[in-house]
Amino acid sequence: MIPLSPWLLALASGVLAFGMFAAYRAVMGRRMRQSFREAGPEHHKLKGAVPTGAGIVFVVLLLLAGIIAFPYVEAGTPSGRLGMYVCLAAALMGLLGWIDDRRKVVLGSEGLKARYKFPVMIAVGLGLLYFISTYFVEWQQALALTGDKLPWPVGAPWWLFYSIGLFVWLGALNGANFTDGLDGLLTGTTLVVLAGAFYALLDGTDPEALPAAVGFGALVAFLYFNRKPARLYMGDSGALAVGALVAGLFLAKGWWLFLGLAAVVWVIEVTSVMLQVGSYRTLHRRIFLMSPLHHHFELAGLSETVIVWLFIGLQVLGCATAIAWLRLGLVWGLAGTALLLIIIALLLACYRRRVR
Repeated sequence: MIPLSPWLLALASGVLAFGMFAAYRAVMGRRMRQSFREAGPEHHKLKGAVPTGAGIVFVVLLLLAGIIAFPYVEAGTPSGRLGMYVCLAAALMGLLGWIDDRRKVVLGSEGLKARYKFPVMIAVGLGLLYFISTYFVEWQQALALTGDKLPWPVGAPWWLFYSIGLFVWLGALNGANFTDGLDGLLTGTTLVVLAGAFYALLDGTDPEALPAAVGFGALVAFLYFNRKPARLYMGDSGALAVGALVAGLFLAKGWWLFLGLAAVVWVIEVTSVMLQVGSYRTLHRRIFLMSPLHHHFELAGLSETVIVWLFIGLQVLGCATAIAWLRLGLVWGLAGTALLLIIIALLLACYRRRVR
């Protein structure tokens, strides 16, 4: 771990990222302009062309963090290298997203096809899980002396460990990607998760403080350019990088089952797409006005700004519920989960008809 507090790391990352985003906008503004996509609502045409692919800045910062951290990592100690592994895995996913962004803009195509992207996602995810497992072996040996137990499924058989871990990894990547559809939406919801990670998971000696601090600082800087009206889009390079960063943090801490609550907005965005596609293919009917879910609320009459703040509020409640499960126990965890589900159900019931 670099001998700096997480907050100093976040501040340094934010200042550096702000300059890099400004430079990216100045240099790549014309070369990487993304126009309205036909899959989105018609009124998004009014936004015009906005530079995309700014997530490459996250990639550069995460690579730098992983490289700079290497001299401070004790040789042969898996737990010390854990933060570096998360940084590098997130950077690799961001690079994959950058190739996708370039193809969309330069070639005018839909980008990389899923049959090319998914094998890379799976390979990087399995690699990260392998390195994390080496840390868990060391952790298990230490806990054996105290009689404590590892959180499930850390101590599960290898086939269950990798299958569940890969499900969490791919779910976070796709959840972040689907959420990146409104100005500031993915940035704001990810900041909530990383802020919760600072509060509940990390301290100055934890190796995961490095990727969390770098990601938090860079996202705060990006929010200046991505708030409505957006002057930069992060593109797939940013969505895959931050999705991998969040997934890596939760996988590395062993609290896999709480990511679905902490990133509840990502979960409902992915779920809405799956339900929409499944319903249309089997029943030839659409459940939502448009998927992902944020487009449904747009067509139901809510403004983009209201939707962003509403989803950020849901993410805050999801993080609070995850913390309740971790810190307060079963009763508070169930109460928070029930409240979250009720609020989502009420929102869907109130905004179910098209008004635009």
